[in-house]
Amino acid sequence: MVKPSSEKKNDDTRTRILEAADAVFVRHGIDGARMQEIADQARVNKALLHYYFQSKLGLARAVWFRIAESFVPAVFQMLASDLSLDEKIERFVDTYHAVLTRHPYLMVFALSEAARRPELVHDFYSAQRRQAARRMIGKLQAQINERAKRTKSRPVSAKQFFVTLVGGCLFPFASRALLVEVVGLRPAEVKGFMERRRKDLPVFLKRALQ
Repeated sequence: MVKPSSEKKNDDTRTRILEAADAVFVRHGIDGARMQEIADQARVNKALLHYYFQSKLGLARAVWFRIAESFVPAVFQMLASDLSLDEKIERFVDTYHAVLTRHPYLMVFALSEAARRPELVHDFYSAQRRQAARRMIGKLQAQINERAKRTKSRPVSAKQFFVTLVGGCLFPFASRALLVEVVGLRPAEVKGFMERRRKDLPVFLKRALQ
């Protein structure tokens, strides 16, 4: 069914605002972003931002939902597929590295919002997505068990493995200051470190399953 022109215009305006907000958040972070700059980049009146999203926080949540919706379901489907465990690990790490490199502010916001407002995470993970997640865990466990049997090793929990996989990807993006202070990286070295980790992390994870 073709949408009425007014509804399509509203969708186009909303999309333009979300894309502008993402670009401004990348430059300044969410705290440093100004609604007027977002409105200017989206070529709309600032009042429209409040009409569609009520506040900067509401706009940030909408950006987060939009980005998450663009890749999370596909990741679940990939992890539940018949691809090998090794290929799944490589694709997962590559996907998260690409998304968080493009949207570096996203991880800190998502973690802080999930801690303060767990209902936001619940709202994103619909019943259908939760079912997809259960299928994904079940498939991973079957593959882990099969590998353990083949290599005569002790199988690990798929739930524990998945948490390690996610945490290994997300933690460095959520703790850049820690990398600088504790690991001893200079700010200019962080980008290279993250790129090297994208290559090294799958190696570590594959070895953990051997």
